[in-house]
Amino acid sequence: MSFSGEDFERLRSRVRLKVSYDLGFACPDIEDVVQETMIRYLAAARAGKMNNPESVGAFLNGICRNVILEYRRRSLRDEPITEKTPEPTVRGLSEADLLELRQAVAHGIEQLSVRDRQLLRMFYLEEKSKEEILKLTGMTDANFRVVLCRAKERFRQIYVEQAKHRSAESH
Repeated sequence: MSFSGEDFERLRSRVRLKVSYDLGFACPDIEDVVQETMIRYLAAARAGKMNNPESVGAFLNGICRNVILEYRRRSLRDEPITEKTPEPTVRGLSEADLLELRQAVAHGIEQLSVRDRQLLRMFYLEEKSKEEILKLTGMTDANFRVVLCRAKERFRQIYVEQAKHRSAESH
């Protein structure tokens, strides 16, 4: 296979455009990726690995795609691992706020249906496993998920309404 320097530069400019588009035009390693792509292309062409010489563009595109993927994997692997910053200490609630919160939760749970109340208590307060709850209630797995989701939503609505009333009363 032989081609002129002009053909080579035309292919190289197309590869550069593809690499720039895929990696971002501000990437500092564009030329390195283009160079590696062209080296692999020339080596494959000399070794006769290109089955269809008319599809030079597709062959070069495949090589370029592989080089870009290798570059991304290498850059992800070489990035320094960020240290985990410790969570800030959570300021505890005062006894009065904690009592008020417990009363609001208890009041909200009382307003739920018996089934919803039992399900939320078993799952969240008693911390029973899903399997235990299924045995006790006779629900199916799908039914459990739906009922739990709806019970949480009903409780959330009740709790939000209570919060609105409390804030209106305090103002």
